[in-house]
Amino acid sequence: MYISDYLKNKQALVDLAIKDFLPSEQTRPALLHEAMRYSVLNGGKRIRPILCIAAAEPFGLADRDVLAPAVSLELFHCSTLIHDDLPCMDDDDLRRGQPTSHIKYGEANAILAGDALMILAFQLLAEYGDSAISLELARAAGSCGVIAGQVEDLAAEGCKPNADLIKFIHLNKTAILIRAAVRMGAIAGGAREDELENLSIFGEKIGLAFQIEDDILDETSTDEVLGKPAGSDAEQHKMTYPAVHGMAEAKAMVRTLTNDAIAALDLLQRETPALRGIAEYLMNREY
Repeated sequence: MYISDYLKNKQALVDLAIKDFLPSEQTRPALLHEAMRYSVLNGGKRIRPILCIAAAEPFGLADRDVLAPAVSLELFHCSTLIHDDLPCMDDDDLRRGQPTSHIKYGEANAILAGDALMILAFQLLAEYGDSAISLELARAAGSCGVIAGQVEDLAAEGCKPNADLIKFIHLNKTAILIRAAVRMGAIAGGAREDELENLSIFGEKIGLAFQIEDDILDETSTDEVLGKPAGSDAEQHKMTYPAVHGMAEAKAMVRTLTNDAIAALDLLQRETPALRGIAEYLMNREY
């Protein structure tokens, strides 16, 4: 499988679905819906929805039958990006190479656009009608998941490097949602509990590897390549894997976690070329 072609094709599919699910810019209040569309449709790799689609494939589920859960993941993810960029959080001016939502629309409208995207994500899941899939996103998103990771990330700024703390932050702020994406696709496809367990390991491992690679790229890449300010972690005294473990060890962790993730797929005993390809792609990406 040529994973670059796969990712490009699925990204186009997800982008079309997002446009269909989002309210139009003509829907009142127009400014809110413009801000929502701007923040979701201004680029992005769509890794989480693509992982959801790819995790449904081994169980024979067609792409169209998992698009609502896939899009709900991206809407929720984009809501967290809007909020993370706010002056009271990470105070970033650039996201995906474009002005952040609060720079373009003001802080109040950015907060409301993020809130609306989060609610729309769960509306799509309610309409999809599978409570188990809704529960996956709710558990990953809440005070013991993504929000917990963000709280601890903010509290850790300027603190002494701590291996247990940085793992907690990255597992919750990033890896738990990537794990949920994989599980949601598999649940939609009717996976057995033992299959879900192996896919959970896969999702968590690549999710943690993904965030460590983000830490590495923040120190080694450029604004132009990343589409956001490079070096911002150090500037804001963020706790990162390179800061805690050193650059060489952080890079080794990415490889080990990716290998462990692929080993979990071997236990699944199903054809998973897309998931394997995505794991390798995430490890070797440039942005």
